[in-house]
Amino acid sequence: MAPVRVSVNPNTHKIKIACYSGCIEPEYQQAECIEQLQNLASLLVKAPAEVLSEGADRVIKLPISFKNQTLTLAVKIFKRQSRFKDFFDKYHKTKAERSFLAAKFLNRQHINSPKPIAYLDHWHNNRLLESYYICLYQEAVNFRDELSQLYWNDPDNAKVMAMLQTVAPAVRAMHDAGFMHGDMGNQNILLNKTDDGLWQNPQFIDLNRGKILPALSWKQRAYDLSRLTLPGEYLKIFKHIYCHHQDIPEELNTWERRFRARFERHSRSRIWRHPIRSFKNRHKVDPHPVYPAPNNLWLWDEKSAQACILLNRQEKKRYRQKTQTLALIWQTLCAAPSIYLHYRQMLKQSYRQSVAMQNRIGLALQPKSEYIEHELSLLAELGNPPVLIRFCHHESQADWDSAIVLIRKLQAQGISIMAAFLQDRRAITEPRAWQYFLEYVIPKIAELTDYIEIAHAINRVKWGIWTTREYRELVIPALTLQARYSNIRLSGPAGIDFEYPYIVAALNEIPKGHYLSALSHHLYVDRRGAPENKQGAFSTLEKCALLKAIAKWSKRCEDKVIISEVNWPLKNTGIYSPIGSPYEAPEWARNSPGVNEQDYSDYMLRYLAISLCSGHIDRVYWWRLSAHGFGLIDDKDNWRKRPAFSALRFFLKTLGSAHFIRKLDSAESVYLLEFYNATHKIIMAWTSHGYSELPAGLECKQAYDNQGNSLQTIQLSGSPCYLLSSL
Repeated sequence: MAPVRVSVNPNTHKIKIACYSGCIEPEYQQAECIEQLQNLASLLVKAPAEVLSEGADRVIKLPISFKNQTLTLAVKIFKRQSRFKDFFDKYHKTKAERSFLAAKFLNRQHINSPKPIAYLDHWHNNRLLESYYICLYQEAVNFRDELSQLYWNDPDNAKVMAMLQTVAPAVRAMHDAGFMHGDMGNQNILLNKTDDGLWQNPQFIDLNRGKILPALSWKQRAYDLSRLTLPGEYLKIFKHIYCHHQDIPEELNTWERRFRARFERHSRSRIWRHPIRSFKNRHKVDPHPVYPAPNNLWLWDEKSAQACILLNRQEKKRYRQKTQTLALIWQTLCAAPSIYLHYRQMLKQSYRQSVAMQNRIGLALQPKSEYIEHELSLLAELGNPPVLIRFCHHESQADWDSAIVLIRKLQAQGISIMAAFLQDRRAITEPRAWQYFLEYVIPKIAELTDYIEIAHAINRVKWGIWTTREYRELVIPALTLQARYSNIRLSGPAGIDFEYPYIVAALNEIPKGHYLSALSHHLYVDRRGAPENKQGAFSTLEKCALLKAIAKWSKRCEDKVIISEVNWPLKNTGIYSPIGSPYEAPEWARNSPGVNEQDYSDYMLRYLAISLCSGHIDRVYWWRLSAHGFGLIDDKDNWRKRPAFSALRFFLKTLGSAHFIRKLDSAESVYLLEFYNATHKIIMAWTSHGYSELPAGLECKQAYDNQGNSLQTIQLSGSPCYLLSSL
């Protein structure tokens, strides 16, 4: 090996070894290390080096000997530049030097970046022939690849949120320390994996565009944030975490959007800026891109038991098909006259039919091993009403098997069962996987269930369906199975909320010669208010009548209507609430959306009574028996029974085997529903506004509140009561 030739400039502390000038950290300015670094170019060729990053600037993993041990370095090799850039760097520092100084600054500020070792530049006749930045190699993953792994293979919102909660505070600390990264793509944030599969210790790399400043403005911070690749709603969450879980300053939002839009325009213009390169690469298509296309992104949130909203309004707009919207409008207009006639007829018949209440109210259970024994015991307390069990495509085969075992156990007890099959986006992009899912489960439960609901919330893109044509693709394999198992009764299309044009269009997608045995729907009325509240001219009653009218109009389903999901989100349950997940933003925390437990109980009883006694709905399934954010039981509080549980228990005990007869005439806000069972006439009474005295002439021998407590004096309120008289 050539002798070590070293010179140090006492003013700048720059070092000169062989053909290189630069800087080496003092602890590595030892002969053994310098002997190897002075022949860096040949060492990179001869040594068993591993390429860590391939591109214009390459990163090589290089082992060297140091103090009788192997020291593993990461060497970034910067590409040759134009003469103009060389001239600029000669007087304003090279990329390697800027990277070295930035890393030293960050480490002094206790902001993590791989430990800098050296930078070395080879200048000749004012041309930069070689340029290297050298740091200590660390085993790590990067933010980009970990997100990619989750998106493609493990769509678990909890893990994505854990990563954001780790990365965002580190970015904020870097900015607060006075460093603007300048190229903060996801790939330039390293993370260490923990033993439990999560992440810690974010580190920043690729620092040559960075700027060290006394303080960063919101504009400069926004520039960095605009380079992150996240779906719109999760970028918003990232910014909230970045802002210490406070409101995002409007200046930060404004500049971030501007910079992001500018960067997108720059990316789209690549074909014009590099026409020859673009022409050569025109046929190259990445068979497995880093991230799924935005419209194929899908995440599951176990805390709220739902898919997550990932895209913001503008992003959704890009992927909505105008032809689909026009077809939706056209089909609705064509169907409207007939549906309206049926609706007027249904509305006139409201509360005018006798309704047997037996088995009209069901509950959804959680088919997880830790829930089953608790829930079966609770179900028995309620008299074993009908049950809904969900099968989720994104879950494992073991999860499906667990749900099948539960169905068998319930059926052995004589409990009526409905199954629901929930899709993810992969059910659309990989139809064979969806077909396998149905063919694995349905034959095992075909003889055990009353109804099987195919697909879920088809009018919400967060659930993976963008068009009614995609709904058709989901339901056809089930219809094929129905031909093999004639006792299967399918329901659907399982839309959600008061968006009935989607239901009309989805029903039209059922192939001719096939039909659904019931129209099932998730009818939420007002998640923060009473079931009697109106949306335009439509309260719960009118919405139920319109659903029934659609069922009567359609030639693709029988005229039975099942509400297969409804609840009220509960206040102060944070990210476990359907309207608080997956992140409780400051405005949500301030407003505490949802209802309190007493209102939840009252609204539930009123909703059940209105929907069923109207005569328009055949069955209602409450979602869910046990859930912290929306259940009758608080599964996070030692399985605490909420008021709604005891209210439903008394409702079923009192009216579960009764017959609804009629709605008594009263003031508009007063509801008096008359029932008969084997021994009593029962009036279920409440008022939707304020308080009211019991109407004159209405007498009873016994009166109970909704918890089953005896009442000595009766005043009608929003909390239903029961007035009993002997037959």
